Amino acid sequence: MDLYIFIIILSSLIIFFFLGKTSYIIYIKSFFFPIVCVVFILLLVVYSNSSVQSAHNGLTLFLKVVFPSLFPFFVASEILSKTGFIKSIGILLEPIMRPLFNVPGSGSFALAMGLTSGYPVGARITVSMREKKLLSKYEAERLLAFTNNSGPLFIVGAVAVGMFKAPGLGLLLLSCHILASLTVGVLFRFYGKERGSRKTEYKRDLLMKFKNSITSNVEVAINPGEMIGDAIKNSIGIMITIGGFIILFSVIINILNNIGIFLSISKVISFILGIDKDLINALLSGFFEITTGTYLASNANVPLLYKLMSVSMIMGWAGICIHSQVYSIISKTDISIKPYLFGKFLQGILSAIYIFIAIKLLDIVPSGSQPVFRIIDSSYQLNWHQYFFISCYNVMISIFLIVFMAFMSLFVILIFRNKQL
Repeated sequence: MDLYIFIIILSSLIIFFFLGKTSYIIYIKSFFFPIVCVVFILLLVVYSNSSVQSAHNGLTLFLKVVFPSLFPFFVASEILSKTGFIKSIGILLEPIMRPLFNVPGSGSFALAMGLTSGYPVGARITVSMREKKLLSKYEAERLLAFTNNSGPLFIVGAVAVGMFKAPGLGLLLLSCHILASLTVGVLFRFYGKERGSRKTEYKRDLLMKFKNSITSNVEVAINPGEMIGDAIKNSIGIMITIGGFIILFSVIINILNNIGIFLSISKVISFILGIDKDLINALLSGFFEITTGTYLASNANVPLLYKLMSVSMIMGWAGICIHSQVYSIISKTDISIKPYLFGKFLQGILSAIYIFIAIKLLDIVPSGSQPVFRIIDSSYQLNWHQYFFISCYNVMISIFLIVFMAFMSLFVILIFRNKQL
């Protein structure tokens, strides 16, 4: 028997033995994190060279890709929130968001920005709206469960083009990812004690609220310099936290790979379930970090269907690294992390199911010859400026879609109002 497998089985038996005795639970909770930290430091010393290299890779990823991709979204959301734009537009979108997802119309902003930006923009916007009392506790938890998503740039560029070398797969992966997100949102409309407690008049009252909101926004004195400065300062603070988590988990994943934990667990599960160990290794890696998991899944020696289902599941789940970022963002609020984690788990399962349905039942097999978005070429060699440009482009697209939906809603409201008159 492999040494690592023996250690895993022995450790599991010891844990179950101690958990069976309640007197030891207190000691386990008290010393768990200190012991983990000590072990982590020792492993850093043992694998010092590879740990430094992985930290460097994480820092490079943050500075060259993550920062230019997310920073414009954070700044734009802060500015629009302070100007009252989100609240005003949300009033008009109430007839759409409330029946479908049981959240206020302002939640459409988090949904649109979350779908076009990537992790963890949806979480940051949701928290900002909760802090400004635009959402109740349960509404924030509902919204967070389905608006924190992987962005098109990662799905189409990194996964479809960079990993599978098949741009045509981008639309399939992106569509299933978005569909799973919206499905989770519809299912979560029943979550919380407040369900069914709010009723909205979608005619005169709604239009009057919109006019009053616009008027109050105009009357409020806004200092542009102070507003932009605060938005940049707050956004940089969040970005630094995200960068820290990326570097930390880059090192953690590297150490876990070096000591062979993922490979050993994969062998055990593969032996028990009869599933390819490379695919299990990819899913285990993706459980912690999305990029590593999707890369390993795309290179697993299994049929394309299983690769796509695994990649889609990993992107829907997002990984412990992303969830740690979200937890740090919501830590100063009363928003619970549990509904979010369940929502992401459900989204991962649904994403894989939708991939299976699309390929097996609907017989959708992308040729992979054409890119989904012209802005992403087949080589997927983007620099800092291109990431920043694409991010700003997606911000404008998100705002345009929200404004367009709001005006369409206003148009419908005015038609109903004229008919009644």
